[in-house]
Amino acid sequence: MVWYFLRHADKEHGEFYNPHLRHQDRPLSEKGRQDVQKLAGYFLDKKLTAIYVSAYLRTMQTVAPVAEFFHLLPIVDERLNEIDNGSVDEMTEPQFQQAFPEEWQAYKGRMADFRYPGGETGGEAQSRIADFVAEKQRQHPGENILVVSHDGLIRLWICYLLGIPVYKRGDFQVDLCGLTECNYLEDERRWKLIRFNQVFG
Repeated sequence: MVWYFLRHADKEHGEFYNPHLRHQDRPLSEKGRQDVQKLAGYFLDKKLTAIYVSAYLRTMQTVAPVAEFFHLLPIVDERLNEIDNGSVDEMTEPQFQQAFPEEWQAYKGRMADFRYPGGETGGEAQSRIADFVAEKQRQHPGENILVVSHDGLIRLWICYLLGIPVYKRGDFQVDLCGLTECNYLEDERRWKLIRFNQVFG
């Protein structure tokens, strides 16, 4: 079983309100659409059996060429949505600091988990991705799975996999179209990180 965790490609700027989602639902930019074509070739020999995406349009668009090649319908799972940063989502850092000084200190300090104002904690978001993976492990034993999600959530998954506290997720990054690959060692009952943040853009 090999799992591929992919961050979506570059997205458009501007207002793309979706009443069914918490935050802006921006589609891929022209650069993002070009980068997706570069990325598609990597998967041609991977024998994928399932593709899962978040509820945001950009994840579905990122994986479209791969899904078409394998004749797979990407399955939307809201547990793959980005960490909900609530009221600070559209704020600049100075605005965040002024409006929510305590949360700002926790955000910059990275010494403990914290809750975004009106949003969720790192631990809560990590529980979503861990729950998703455990469920899909049972549903797809021995199969290769592609998951298209978001920077923060993929970093939280890596923290889970390596046993790193969630507040350390800011110590590394996942680039646009960054691919992380891991597999589950059945005999040892643990995950192994194979590659991290391979970039195709």
